[in-house]
Amino acid sequence: MMWLASTLLFFAWIFGITLKNTFRTNAKHFIILLVVHLTLSFAAIALKKHGVVVLHKGDSPWLCLSLGLLVKSYMASVMIMMTSFMIALASRGAQQMTHFHKTHNAANLQRNPLKFYLRQENAIVWVYRLLFLAGGVYILWAIWFRLPF
Repeated sequence: MMWLASTLLFFAWIFGITLKNTFRTNAKHFIILLVVHLTLSFAAIALKKHGVVVLHKGDSPWLCLSLGLLVKSYMASVMIMMTSFMIALASRGAQQMTHFHKTHNAANLQRNPLKFYLRQENAIVWVYRLLFLAGGVYILWAIWFRLPF
């Protein structure tokens, strides 16, 4: 159930936010993710240095299950944001490559493989997007079904 919910959220985020916004907006989302992740990491390190332990060997199974669900949900949200950024980066990279060749390599635009790339740019970008989408669904599957906690 959680895998299905996170996969639907993944597709909603990609098609509702990533593909409709500019690269700059997606980069801002990624920077926010990095700041939050680093803040949580430093907080966890500081707590561990001070001897704060969340789970002990004899703790309630409900506490273990709840903490596992929280960690897996966090991992799923990080994966969604990172994959979203990679999809936006693939599109931006293709645009930059096309712009570079049209401005600095105009004499070779009619030669292969550049000619093929310019004709098929949208299809190539969509193939990259589909590969990232398939990889994201697989990672979500691995988080929910293959990762023991």
